[in-house]
Amino acid sequence: MKRNIFVSILLVALVLCSWIAYKYSDDGFLIGNILPEMIGVLVELLIILVVIDRWQKNEEKNRKIKIERRLREFLIFFLKDNFDSFPSNCKPGNFYGKDYKQNQIAIDNLIGYIEINSLDEDSIVAIHKYCENEKNIINNLIPVVSELTNDHFKSWVRIAYYMNSIDSKKEKTSKAVVEILKNIKRYDSESYNKGLYVGSK
Repeated sequence: MKRNIFVSILLVALVLCSWIAYKYSDDGFLIGNILPEMIGVLVELLIILVVIDRWQKNEEKNRKIKIERRLREFLIFFLKDNFDSFPSNCKPGNFYGKDYKQNQIAIDNLIGYIEINSLDEDSIVAIHKYCENEKNIINNLIPVVSELTNDHFKSWVRIAYYMNSIDSKKEKTSKAVVEILKNIKRYDSESYNKGLYVGSK
C-alpha cells in the first residue's frame, strides 16, 4: 500500500472516530474507553509517519548531494584541465555549487569566447586527449547520474555524447566543446534549483 493512501485511511479513521466520540460521548464502555484509545493510536501513527517521512526526505537529499558532489568533480577536472590558458573571466574558479552565479557567468563568457575565437590547435589537441582518456568514465557514470533529477541525467548524457564525438572526430571540436559547456551549465543550474549541492539550505 502506498504511503499517501495509508495516511488518507488514517485521517479518515481519525475523523470518523472523533465524530463518533463527539456524537455518542455518553454511551458506555466502547465510546468512553476504547474509542479514545483508538484516536490516540491514530494520532501517534500520523505523527510517526510525518517524522519518518521528513527524516527519509532529508536522508535522500543528503545522499543525492553526495552523488552530485562526486559527479561535479569530473566537470571541475574538465574545466580546469582544458581552459587554463583562457582569459580569467572565462574561468569558473572552483566550480562549487554554492558559487552558482559566478559559475554561470564564467561559462557564458567561455562559450562566447570560443564561439568568437574558436579553439587554437593546442587546446584542440589537449581536449582530444582529455576526451580519449576520460570518455569511458563519463559514460560509466550515466547510471549514477540517473539517481539525481531528469535534467541532471539529460545534461550528463549529452556531455558524454559530445565527448565521444570529439574522440571519434564525429563533430567539430569547437562546436562539441560549446555543447559540453552548455550542458555543464545546465547541470549546475539543476543542482542549484533543486538545492542538490554542498552548502545548500
